[in-house]
Formats: sequence, C-alpha cells, structure tokens
Amino acid sequence: MIDYGFGARASVFAPLIGKGIFTQEGAAWKHSRELLRKQFVQAQYRDLDHFREHLDNLIARIPDTGIVDLQPLFFSLTLDTATALLFGRSVHSLRETVDEDDAGKNFAKDFNTAQAGLAKRFRLTPFHSLYNPPAFRKACKNVHAFVERYISDRQSDIARGDKDGPTWFMDQVLEESSDKNAARDQLLNVLLAGRDTTACCLSWTL
Repeated sequence: MIDYGFGARASVFAPLIGKGIFTQEGAAWKHSRELLRKQFVQAQYRDLDHFREHLDNLIARIPDTGIVDLQPLFFSLTLDTATALLFGRSVHSLRETVDEDDAGKNFAKDFNTAQAGLAKRFRLTPFHSLYNPPAFRKACKNVHAFVERYISDRQSDIARGDKDGPTWFMDQVLEESSDKNAARDQLLNVLLAGRDTTACCLSWTL
C-alpha cells in the first residue's frame, strides 16, 4: 500500500531534518512541541541586538542604483540570524567579501542543495524515494556533520564547566534531548522553519 498521508510527508523530509516537530505525530510531536515552545518564550528573543550585525550586512549588499533581487538576500539574512540563534555562531553567508570560515560557507551551500532536494522530493510524493541523487545525499550528510560538530563542541564546553555563552537555545535542546542525533534533528527542524518562513514573509511584504 502506498502511504499518501503523514508517513509519506515525513519520509520526504527525513533525509535532512530527521525526527523533529515537522516529521512526527502523536506523543513524539507533543514532546517536540513542548521542548521548542519553552525555548521561544526566553527573554533573549526580545534583544534586537542579535539582528543588528546581520541587518547591516544585508544593507551593505544592496547596491545604490539598479534593480536588485531581494529574496536571495533575505534567505541569507534569515540563515545568518537563525544559525547565530541556534548554534551561538552565525555562518555569515551575507559576508561574501570577507574572509569567513570555509566551513560556514560550505554549510550554507550544502543547506541550499539539501533544501532544493527536499522540494523536488515533495513534488514527487508519493514517489519521492525515486529522487535520491549522490549530491543530495552528500549535502544532507554534510549538514548533519556541521551541526553535530557544534553540538560536540558545546558538550565539551559544558563538561569543562563552561556554561556561559550565546548557545542558550542549543543548551536547552541538549538538556532535554535523548542523544546527539535527537538534538541535531530538533535544531535542524527549527532552522528550516526559521529560515524559510521568515525569508518568504519578508519577500512578500516588500
């Protein structure tokens, strides 16, 4: 029997975001919703200084004359702000003229490739498994490895007693997740939503 329901939709997105609020249902979904809900009521979200640097970078990328397509810039903006919020450090995808960490640049590229693959899989539902090219699999693997490095680094910091820093969101997810993979999936679920929906809203608004 072909599953046209939630199970099929969940498996469409599973290669990138695994088991999280967008790919779960029932008790597992309620647990993820409660875990994330508590993080979004934190006072840190009221501090707009978190966004100042990234807005400045966006403005610097807009030319003084001519026509500019703002949507790609908005997707870069929301990726930069979301990674800063979730991981404690931004990938700075808007800083193309600055010598930034290659890992951050590669992550932005891999995340775009993986998202494009998810969009193609979604259009093929329920035959989404037919779309699984090597480039898509590699991009998902690289995204997972990137986030897992952030998690491992933070776990090492906590083990040494360093509980300060800008990683409060990740810290809470780590505290309430069963293992590293579960934490990674929850963070990627929020990153996917925090990047795309906000960027699309900004694009439509302007």
